Amino acid sequence: MIGFRVDANEKIATGHLMRCMAIATECKKRGEDCLFLLAEEKETLRLKEKRFSYRILHSRWDAMESEEETLYEILAREPIRYLVVDSYQATAAYLRRLNRRVPVLYLDDMEREVYPVSAVLRYAKWPGESGYRERYAMQDTVVLEGMQYVPLREEFADGKTEREREKSILLTTGGTDPENLTGKLLQRLLLEEAFLEYCFDVIVGSMNMHEDYLQAMARQTPRIRLHKNINNMEYFMRRCEMAVSAGGVTLFELCASGVPTVCFSFADNQAGFAKEAARHRIMLYAGDARDNPGIVCEILKSLRLYQTHSDMRREYVSRMKKLVDGRGAGRIAAFLCGFESYECWMGSADDVSG
Repeated sequence: MIGFRVDANEKIATGHLMRCMAIATECKKRGEDCLFLLAEEKETLRLKEKRFSYRILHSRWDAMESEEETLYEILAREPIRYLVVDSYQATAAYLRRLNRRVPVLYLDDMEREVYPVSAVLRYAKWPGESGYRERYAMQDTVVLEGMQYVPLREEFADGKTEREREKSILLTTGGTDPENLTGKLLQRLLLEEAFLEYCFDVIVGSMNMHEDYLQAMARQTPRIRLHKNINNMEYFMRRCEMAVSAGGVTLFELCASGVPTVCFSFADNQAGFAKEAARHRIMLYAGDARDNPGIVCEILKSLRLYQTHSDMRREYVSRMKKLVDGRGAGRIAAFLCGFESYECWMGSADDVSG
């Protein structure tokens, strides 16, 4: 059995849960049962729909040390042979104690310190970058590093026939939208002459506090199409012409789907990758929504740039697909389940310079 310690709520992006579910799906394919461990009874409908077992710890998601006694009792009862921990709240001390009871794979997005665990996953590393693996040279920790390990859902694996794109723009901010950037952007897009023939597919996060506002806008024009609690994001990505997205796992999904994307950030952990994506000419970066009052204008300018430069769109799409092939979750699952072939590269991300 493979365990997953992860949370999703109003403060934590649902991307953490989704990427763990992607890995768990691949583990099940390899004959492993999976068990999710969460602090609160939130976002569990997703787990039920995929028939994943879960336990609620009834603890504080932002004080993980308080859950240890309950967590250890579960570990003593369940045959978990590897535990995936996906939380920025996990301290080195917490992980050290946990790793003494069960091997831990920690998803390290922030590189805050060297973690005392059996394995670490740092997939947001650009080809040619060095330094991360060397940090663990003095300890017995397996390092899964590089974008061949991006944990996407199975529908994003490459090899699918490209469907015809329609004149639509996909808008997504993840589970939340604290700045109501979607609403502000839609107001401008509806007035832009360049986009009069476009529809706008809006993915409404499960904890978007501005949903009523978006519903009111959608009632006024059929060009705005709202979608919530969807389980086929890949369908919307592969049919749209362009996308606007916050940082996070969604950006990797857009890469695998080959969608010209304008990205932005509204959290510290999102900005790094989004800026690097712009530097590597993978996506256009509009800035941080928290401190950039002109971000809507920046997004519009970037969308117009994509629209009017077809050669640029093709070049960006080519680099996106080279970077992420959609098979990362399978590679991670192969490692967790004891398969020796988990490091297979399959030619992904070896050159994103174009």
